Parts: sequence; C-alpha cells; structure tokens
Amino acid sequence: MTGRSRKSAINSYVFAVAVTGSAILLYLAVTGGASALAHMSPVFWLLCLYMVVGEFRYIVLPRTADLESITTTTCLCLTILLGWGLAPAVLVVAASSIVSDLLHRKELRKVVFNGGQYTIAVTAGGATLLALGARPPFDDAELPAFFVAAAIYLFVNKTLVGIVVAMHRGMPLNLQLWSGAQVEILPEAILVALAPLVLVVAQRSLALAVLLPLPMIGVHLACRAAIDAEANRAAAEASVAAARVIAAEQARLAQAEQAVARRLQESERLKENLLAAVSHELRTPLAGVLGAIATLDQRGHLLTPELRGELIGMAARQGSRLEELIEDLLVAATLEQVPSERVPVPAVDVVALARRACDEARQAEPSLALVATLDSELPVRASPEAVLQALTNLLDNAARHSPEGAPIRLEARRQGAHAVVAIQDEGPGVPLAERERVFERFIRLDDDSAARRGGGVGLGLYVARRLARAQGGDLRIGEPAGADRGARFELLLPLAADPDPTAEPTLATSGALTAGPVAHPHVAAGPATAPVPSAVTAVEVARDPNPAPAGPPEGS
Repeated sequence: MTGRSRKSAINSYVFAVAVTGSAILLYLAVTGGASALAHMSPVFWLLCLYMVVGEFRYIVLPRTADLESITTTTCLCLTILLGWGLAPAVLVVAASSIVSDLLHRKELRKVVFNGGQYTIAVTAGGATLLALGARPPFDDAELPAFFVAAAIYLFVNKTLVGIVVAMHRGMPLNLQLWSGAQVEILPEAILVALAPLVLVVAQRSLALAVLLPLPMIGVHLACRAAIDAEANRAAAEASVAAARVIAAEQARLAQAEQAVARRLQESERLKENLLAAVSHELRTPLAGVLGAIATLDQRGHLLTPELRGELIGMAARQGSRLEELIEDLLVAATLEQVPSERVPVPAVDVVALARRACDEARQAEPSLALVATLDSELPVRASPEAVLQALTNLLDNAARHSPEGAPIRLEARRQGAHAVVAIQDEGPGVPLAERERVFERFIRLDDDSAARRGGGVGLGLYVARRLARAQGGDLRIGEPAGADRGARFELLLPLAADPDPTAEPTLATSGALTAGPVAHPHVAAGPATAPVPSAVTAVEVARDPNPAPAGPPEGS
C-alpha cells in the first residue's frame, strides 16, 4: 500500500468510527439519556469531574509515536456504567474525551475519532451487561456479568485503536493489533476490579467519594512506572543490539586488519626473497659476462684466437642465462595481473606438446637423458603456449636436480576426465612437508646437483602451477613410480572429450588465469623443432593399449 492510499484508508476508517459513534450518541441522547443527566446526584457529577481530570492526565505508550495512550478513567467509566446505566456512561465518557482532547489541542480528526471509539466500546460493554440481565442498582450477583462486560469493553477499545495504529505503520491487520498490550494488562485489571468498590464507596457517602482520587493516583503512578520500565527495557534491548552490531563490526575490522598484516608480512617476505634471488642469481651470470668482456678489453691482444672465442662464448652463455632469469621474473609478474576468467580454447594434442618440450630440452642440454612414455594422442582444452611453458619449466627443474647422467622420465596418459603428463627425476626428491611450499614464489630447495647445474630464482614451479590452473587443470607432486627417491610432478589438464569444455573443473582452480599466449623464455612460438639425432640419449616407449585403471586424481 502506497503512502497516499494508506492515508486515504486511515481517513476513511476514522470517518467511519466517528460517524458510528456520533449516531450512537445521538440515539442515546434523544431516547432519554440527556434528560436523565438533569436528575443525577452530586456523586455522579463528582465522578464525571474525576473522569475529565483522568482523561486529561493520560499516559502515552512507548513506541507508538503518540498514537496510543492509557488513562485511569476505565475504573470511573465502568463505575458509572454499573451504577447509572448505559446512556449516562456513554455520554459522560464521550464528553470527557472530547474536552480532554480539545484542551490538548489535538487535531479535529483525532478528537472525533477518540470520542467515537469510546462511545462504541462503552456501548459494546453496556449492551453485554444488559444482555446478561444486569441492571442498576448494582448487586453482588451481577459481578460475573460485569467482568464479562468489562472484558468486552477493553477488547473493543483496544481493537479500534490497534487498527488505526496498524494502518498508520503499514502493518497487517492481524494479532499484531494487540502487540505491546502486556504492559497494560495489570493496570487495566486493577482498574476493572476497583470499579465495583468505587461504586459502593461513592453510593455510601459523598465524603468518602472525595477520597477516591487517592487510589486513582496510586494506580496512575504504578501504571506510569510500568510503562517507563517497559520503555527502559526496550531501550536496553536496543542498546544491546547496537553493542552486538558494533562488536561484530569491530571483529570484522580486526579480522581485516589481521588479513592486511598477513598480506604485508607475505609481501615483505616476497620482497626479501626477490632481493635475495636477484642479488644472488643475477649477479653470477652478470659477473661472468663482465669478467669476459673485461678480459677481452684489457688482454685481448695477448690472447690466442681460441681463448678469445672461448671468452666470447662464455659471455654469450652467461648473457643467455641472465636473459632467462629476467624472463622468469617478467612471466611471474604477468601472471599476477591477468584476469581470472577462463577463456574457451580449441583442442590441442598434449602428447605433441610433450614431444616438442622434450626436443627443446635436448637442444638446450644434449647430454640430458630423457625417457618418454606417451599415448598416441591426448586432446585437451588448453593453450598450447601455456602447456609448453609449464612442461619446459618442469623439465628444467628435473634437469637441475637430477644427478649427472640420470634418466628423466616423462609420461603422458589418460586418467578419468584428465590427461596426466608426469615428469620424474632421480634427484633428492621433495620432503612431504615442503610439497606445497615449493609452488610458492621464490622458494628453492637447493642441493648440490642444482647448484652444479645452475641456480634459478624459484619461480619455475610457481609459474607452471599457475599456468596449469589457468587451463582448468592443476600441478601436483606424486609419489615416484618404481624408484625409492626422486621427485614426480604431475600436470593434469582437462580432456577435450568433456561435453562442456567451459565448465568449472573438478580440480582446484584457485588463482585461475586466462588461457592466452604466455611468453616463452627459451624458444619462440612456432613449428616444433626437429629432433636431435642419435647423439642424444633418449628413448620413447609406446604405451600399453590396456593400462591398469588409475585412481581418481588427488587435488593439490
């Protein structure tokens, strides 16, 4: 319901209550109610005065925005109804309500609504009393009928007020009409119970009737204390809720600060590792280049052509090594900046890429012993440049850590919905506690063979895993097959036979990157280089057409 329609509904409801109440007042006045007032006793008019004063000193209920209030006039209203009948009670209650509202300068629609509301409620209670056979003067036997009539009066009065409050708040017209009535129950019950006593006292003596305001004041003060306590309880609940929100926000901020601190510590560690790697690894080839150039510059005229050629070759090799290290750093920096969305790519044969990576490794190091066991064809959904870069990094890592002349085994096979390319060396292996750490940036587990074959900046395995996950696959460390030492790295890639090549893979893909071309530091992208002749120690073994079933791949 919009604001305009709700306001229109409220006005219609207020008008209906006011018209109904006015019609009842008019009917009771012309049927003898007005003339009966002229013959009332002084006690009656004293009670009327008390009622006007009680209506003027009303108590606003908490959390109703001055829409709902209670007074101590319930007792006096029921006293007059019980002792003098329906018509005098309705006329007096309506008149006292109108006078009180006018003295408080309320809006006209509130004045007529309150008068009509009281008229309808008292009429409902009085009609119930008459229906149950109770008539003035009051008798003890009429107490049950009186309590039923009082309950009807309170119910109708609360309902009429609850409807307008609910409409003003935009609430549904259901049991919420009586929400918050708990604070009113005890004071209203006391006032209802006092009504017969007040009637007995008032009819017995006018002097005693003068003392009636004293219990009314006590009930008024008790009612105000109860309402203030309810308001304080509501404020305390709101404070507790606000404190919980603040505590939750502070906890969130503390967690965010801890996360920032951890990132700063990680950044500091990476910076230290980078500086150490750059200062150590880049200085070695740079010193070789500068030393060779300085020797040629200072003593070149004293050297034989063969020595000059060796110095130039050494400078070229060290310069190439320096270029490779710088390329590794650039590739790692590029992987940190590319977006994480996967890009659909066509199928590519990973077996052909494995052969190409072997050929390039043989060219880079002719003495390398490679034993390849490959399936005939394994089409995968991956970028060929990214796969070739990952395989090259793995072969380079195996060559660094393998003893001189030890074979490096390369396998490519199908495993479930993935193609697995495994590269195994006979080096010292990777301790179980370090099997995830080796994939971090600038992490190296150096050993003598690695130092002998040339160092690195600790980015090869990090780049290889990031590239694998960019293709929807993964890179993990497995147990060496048929050997008691060495390291076995398994590159998993999704097969092209997957019916939905753009679906998320079942393996871990955190940090996945786009599958675009990646700069290759060792070879330029192009046709596969022809294999090296028989001078290279390498064997390619055909796969068994009926291999043993493999278990499901383990996530890293």
